[in-house]
Amino acid sequence: MIYDFSNTFALFYKYFTSCMKKIPFDQGSGQPFECFKLQIITKLNLQMNLKHSLKVLFSGIFVKIKSGPLKGKKWIITSGGNFISGDQESYKTDAFLKNFIPGSIFFDIGAHIGYYSAIGAMLNDGKGHVYSFEPRPMNAGFFRKHMKKNGFENVTLFEAAVGEKDGFVQFDTAHGSATGRVSSDGDLKVKQVSIDRMVSDGELPSPDFIKIDVEGGEIDVLKGLTGVVSKFRPRLIVATHNPECYGFTVDFLKNNRYRFEVLNPDPVKGDTEIVALPE
Repeated sequence: MIYDFSNTFALFYKYFTSCMKKIPFDQGSGQPFECFKLQIITKLNLQMNLKHSLKVLFSGIFVKIKSGPLKGKKWIITSGGNFISGDQESYKTDAFLKNFIPGSIFFDIGAHIGYYSAIGAMLNDGKGHVYSFEPRPMNAGFFRKHMKKNGFENVTLFEAAVGEKDGFVQFDTAHGSATGRVSSDGDLKVKQVSIDRMVSDGELPSPDFIKIDVEGGEIDVLKGLTGVVSKFRPRLIVATHNPECYGFTVDFLKNNRYRFEVLNPDPVKGDTEIVALPE
């Protein structure tokens, strides 16, 4: 029997952060402890660093996913409640399951901690292959643990961002683990690769299915996929995160003769999930 620590951890974290909120930050008190707090870290960063530290601290504890396509698979307890419950992005998961063909070559761009990569690997059942791209070191660490713990061997992780050109870019890690993004103001320098270049050079096979979720970097990713999409016509799931990215993605799909469906349209924010199939 595996004890489910998820509720215990959630209660502990909620209590700890509520205590942190009660700590006063008095800039004018002159108290040594207050000055120390102000000099070392802001209240917001303290809470974020605490959250990340706790995630890493408990990353050796696995619990079974309760429902969904990965039911019974083992996941790190600090990954997030929706992953453990099996409710993670249910509408997007359903669309993924509907359109994924077992035995596919699957590119998971913005793989986070491996949720869709794990589903793809499970559906492939030793056939096909999953190629995943995730630049954030903490996420990549969780990803590797999830694949190893569940015995998914037909997966290759590239610890890199994806864009129009190869090189290095700044990556913003100041927000949650699921919302990091390429940004000129980013605090972490990461490698970036072009899918078109990698496929052209034979470093990657031609894809059958591509999922893109890069928190606002969709335009640069799609620019680096133009040749692959035009030549090999993979099925696509694209998350857009602002109106500009949504508009570019829609035009990109139309220009490449794709029919598509918007799963959760939000015309104000442009925050959507788009499923696209070649005509």
